[in-house]
Amino acid sequence: MLRWVFCLGIGGALLLALWGQPPVEMKVQPLLGTTPAANGAFPLAVQLESRSGNYQGVLSVTVGGFGYRREYRYPIDLPAGSRKVVIATPIVSTYGDTATVRFSARGVDLEVKQPIERVLEIDQLAVLVGDLIGGLGILEQVQTAENPFQSGIRTGRSTRGKYRVAYCRPELFPEQAIALSGVQVIVLAPGSERLRQEQWDALRMWVMLGGVLIAPGGAGAVYLQNPTLQTLLPVQPQGTQTVSQLHAVGEWTGARPPSGAATITRARLLTGATLLQQGGIPLIAVRPYGLGAVVFLAFNPLDAPMRDYNARARFWQRLLNQTPTFAPSFVIASIHQNQGGYDEWGQAQITTDIDLKPPSAALIVVLLGIYFLLVVPINYWTLKRLRALDWAWVVTPLIALVFVGVLWRLAGDLYRKSLSSKVQTVIVGQAGLPDAYAINSALFFFPRAGLFDLRFDQSDMVEAGMNPEFGAGVAQVPAVRTIEGDPKRVEGYRVSNLSFQWFRYTRQVQLRGVVEGTLTLNRRGERAQLSGVLRNRLPYELQNVQILTPFGKAQVDNLPAHGSIKFTSKQLEPLPLAPRAVFHWRWNSSSPMSPDALASLLLEKREFKSSAILRAEATEPVLPPEVDDATEQAAQVVYLIGFPLEGATP
Repeated sequence: MLRWVFCLGIGGALLLALWGQPPVEMKVQPLLGTTPAANGAFPLAVQLESRSGNYQGVLSVTVGGFGYRREYRYPIDLPAGSRKVVIATPIVSTYGDTATVRFSARGVDLEVKQPIERVLEIDQLAVLVGDLIGGLGILEQVQTAENPFQSGIRTGRSTRGKYRVAYCRPELFPEQAIALSGVQVIVLAPGSERLRQEQWDALRMWVMLGGVLIAPGGAGAVYLQNPTLQTLLPVQPQGTQTVSQLHAVGEWTGARPPSGAATITRARLLTGATLLQQGGIPLIAVRPYGLGAVVFLAFNPLDAPMRDYNARARFWQRLLNQTPTFAPSFVIASIHQNQGGYDEWGQAQITTDIDLKPPSAALIVVLLGIYFLLVVPINYWTLKRLRALDWAWVVTPLIALVFVGVLWRLAGDLYRKSLSSKVQTVIVGQAGLPDAYAINSALFFFPRAGLFDLRFDQSDMVEAGMNPEFGAGVAQVPAVRTIEGDPKRVEGYRVSNLSFQWFRYTRQVQLRGVVEGTLTLNRRGERAQLSGVLRNRLPYELQNVQILTPFGKAQVDNLPAHGSIKFTSKQLEPLPLAPRAVFHWRWNSSSPMSPDALASLLLEKREFKSSAILRAEATEPVLPPEVDDATEQAAQVVYLIGFPLEGATP
């Protein structure tokens, strides 16, 4: 009897526990800490688990703050007993403070708020990938590169921030480059050899967009054997050995060397430059890659003897000064603002190739003045003279119809225009590689009001740009909702008559060939001469080709399709001037920059000088969004291709 009572009690308790649990459980985990960079992604892993029943619903991730709201929607099919993980990559603005995650289905409505500790504007984010949790905190004492768009109110000089550190296990590392857009430095640690191919590909694209990847050697550096990483490294690893002391590191830091033996990875330099060596073995080697760089360390800076080195902060400061850059979010935002027609103060200046001839404001004012003059004094005086004031209800509408006809005659062509778009693209790539990353903007002219559906193929990020209804002076981003997937979709986007709408988006692109060659710098005193061979394997011409180097730029002839040229510059021209800093109360942590100015800024700030960037223009590839209505399209494509520069290091 007691046994039956006990069993009934246990069963009842289990039923009550199950009855009190929600049918779907949702967990949210930030992948790269809670301090994302402004204009960068805040990647979240959202886990959904169905405890009972089948659910077809929508997972929405909303971020927003002052003057900004953005919603990402993920259709979810969740069978009974299943578990699904969605990696969301919302883009945060300067004023974002919370990400709201919500799952809605029939009978289910769950919501979790994920706080954002801080949005980084001047500070930069560094991430350690591997099984270690800790060891990279020393970077919080290291200064970042100067932000040219932020200045102190008292000094008026560009400000420098510090590094914030996050740790990410290989299983949670994102598979999209846009998820890494807010990260400036990534350091590999033991365990990162478990990264999947999709994760390695995202890491490679992130470097191409401006990130700095640091790959240490030493004991436990199994990840150096990964084929994708080996294509990035400036060296070829050739096993390990033990040295009694890293005395070259002492010379590097200007302090006593770290005490104790160290395990280092022997390597042979393939490309780039050796910055530090000991006994003929490269200890530090750097390779430019796209807009970023890959750094190889023969030793592990998180292991003995570097772990206890009292000059660690000085070591890291000098190392990161070699290739200072900004997170890809800074690069993407600056290019997008330039494409959208913003000036350095955030004023929207719409530029389009669409042939529009609206009536002038002066003509409109004159017509309205004549209309009111006819309707009120002249109409009243004439009808009173004719003793026919009762006819005013007929004459006044007729006058209005006449003026409507005049205005239609002047502006009717605008309404008869077709839906048109201008696509601007900046292709960021590396010499000799066919895959690249495209930073795009599409400016649409909608002659008629309505609801429109847009589709963005293979895009990582889709954001709305300016909306003239908000005014040109605040650079405010209107709310937009996307349905995530491939293609990403913006459904039911409402526009008004004769309106301009701007969308910005990024995606990987496979080119139909490569651009390759060799560049050599010859220095004679203070003068520098650039020579080289460039080969264009693309099926279209590259025009207005320029080679940007840390020492100046050289103008090169057009590169014909499937052709090559050999050139020698007589004298290098000065690089475009760096943008001036503005006060910290700006709306954005970046300002509009042309591709030339952006590349020049990155080259000038690096102590590592063995890198160059080819800048060119072309008519392909055209990567427009798809719209239901037919559109007229204009395109402008700029290429930024990273090249190694021989002869630049002394």
